Amino acid sequence: MHAENWQVHPGALGPGTEVGSWRVVERLGVGGYGAVYRVEDMASPGDFYALKLALRPGDERAEREVHLLMSKGVHPNVVRLHASGRWPHPVTGFLFFVMDWVPGLALHTWVETLNPSFRQLAEKVGTAALALGALHARGVLHRDFKPEHILIREKDGEPILLDFGVGRYAGAATVTTAVLPPATLHLLSPEAMHFFRTHYKRPGARYEVRATDDLYALGVCLYRVVTGYWPFSPEQPPDLLYMQIKAVLPAAPLAVNSRVPRALSDVIMRLLAKKPEARFQSGHEVHAALVAAVAFGTPEEWEFSIFEWEDAPDATDEPGGVRRRIRRSDWPTASRTPPPRRMVLGPVLAMPRLPLRRSQAVPGRAQGAQGLRRQGRRWPFWLVLVAVLACATWAAKVPGGWLLPPLTEEFPAAPRAVTTNQPARWSGHEMAQEVESPETAAAAAPPLATPTPAAAAPATHAEVQAAVKMLKTTVSPATPTPNTKAPGLGSMGKALCVGVTSAALACSGTPVRPEPPPEPCPPGAVEAMEKLGIRLGDEGTATFFFEGKHVQPTTVTEGMVNVRYALGLAEDLPQNSRLSGRLIFGERVYGRLTRARSPDGSVNIPVCLELWDRQGGRGLIDLGKRGPTTATVLSTVYVRAVREFE
Repeated sequence: MHAENWQVHPGALGPGTEVGSWRVVERLGVGGYGAVYRVEDMASPGDFYALKLALRPGDERAEREVHLLMSKGVHPNVVRLHASGRWPHPVTGFLFFVMDWVPGLALHTWVETLNPSFRQLAEKVGTAALALGALHARGVLHRDFKPEHILIREKDGEPILLDFGVGRYAGAATVTTAVLPPATLHLLSPEAMHFFRTHYKRPGARYEVRATDDLYALGVCLYRVVTGYWPFSPEQPPDLLYMQIKAVLPAAPLAVNSRVPRALSDVIMRLLAKKPEARFQSGHEVHAALVAAVAFGTPEEWEFSIFEWEDAPDATDEPGGVRRRIRRSDWPTASRTPPPRRMVLGPVLAMPRLPLRRSQAVPGRAQGAQGLRRQGRRWPFWLVLVAVLACATWAAKVPGGWLLPPLTEEFPAAPRAVTTNQPARWSGHEMAQEVESPETAAAAAPPLATPTPAAAAPATHAEVQAAVKMLKTTVSPATPTPNTKAPGLGSMGKALCVGVTSAALACSGTPVRPEPPPEPCPPGAVEAMEKLGIRLGDEGTATFFFEGKHVQPTTVTEGMVNVRYALGLAEDLPQNSRLSGRLIFGERVYGRLTRARSPDGSVNIPVCLELWDRQGGRGLIDLGKRGPTTATVLSTVYVRAVREFE
């Protein structure tokens, strides 16, 4: 039977399905391009393997992965290929290939489950770096190196590199037309980010990944496992993520987790260097640096477990039962030396656009103008204070409308207990599970790593007195009656309100509209998206069309809208494709996109995509400048494929 007439989707094979001479036992995971199953060899019952099945016939990417594993990628620490074929038809069917099934844990899960010593971690990562270096020497690039693609094999503790689905080797044909290869944004190198930002509008522009890109990603992996945090949070808007990766130096691992040996912290920071020439140039150099760090370090510091243990209630045990879990420290926002208690204003003073004096720096953390450089003059302290107090005074007059916290006392942050969102499971396979992996959970993401901690220097007595005197001449102290209209904030006061939180909706005073009613997708939209490789739940990024310089935030109008697709949804949807639909204003700004059209017109299909933001879900946060038919939102948005508009 021809594949095109086959009624079972390749991503939904049930137990017992026969694919060639292998019988499906369970599905391990499914992504945008392939599904992975644990299978049993019918000729040798009891022997289990991992089978990866392409989701589309004639998938050139799957064919390239087979060739890579069969020839260029043969290595003891790379998953081994055993066979390949097509299903259900031997000529026109979906390509599949069979690999070792490796029982074990992904690197980050292994660390958070077993809490090994730094010496053990250095051994595993050093071996993985050697394997990566051997592949680079053969012209092979992984291009999507992350913790779940380093599996610690259960039987012998050896690290095994997995999932070369977007891998590339010298001489391989190019199968995409995007500026960047399919990748995970927060693992991209600074030079890749810079290339994308400067060439995304150029037809035919394409970034050439190098070994130093993979090594940067290795540094991100190491940072994640020794601190429990990503260097830069994947939960923030892509625009901010681009800028941070390009220009901001994250806090050194030692500043986040004081147990990290200094030599290991230095190795990681060198891997994360902004300039590729400042990094290690090969996996062999990384291995040599780790060996030297362990050999010349103090033995005791390398024998420490990566995190401290603590007891936690265990709901699965008898009442009163406990289990151990790791405890990771808070992301550093102040000096490790506890400062004396002092009175400070709330978080509005730490807004990114207000350059303030800072207290003692955290080692390795970017400071002031050395982080994100911002243009514009500095605002005098008294002017900032006047605007803040004006906003606070106005908000106090709105029923239930305190936008700013009262004066609080600043105390050193206490360590925070964190557990993984997923149960530990010996489930070695080559593709991430369908559920969101623990490393992308909000608990594991640091706050914005821009130099904006609440570490503003305390105001002097003279500054406070001057500000109060100025305030008396600026803000009327009279208490308004219920019929009195609240005074305006002025442009700067409104900007401060917007910068506090999304609660600044109150600044505009615009009544909140009801949420839009559900409606079905356009006819044939779900099927058309699947043919293009977009599955329900898939996410990508897009930007609003607007004139002039790329700014953030931007003003949008209710009604018909176009957004420009950036990346993430499907390889066959070209960048800069136009996604059309409409915006509906409610408590949030809801977007329903119903048509996708590529720049050259080769793709013109109905779609069912909604605008999302990672912080609040469906719809976009209105930043508080709502007009009768306009709203202010971030210019970069997420789009998600859905079955219907809810």
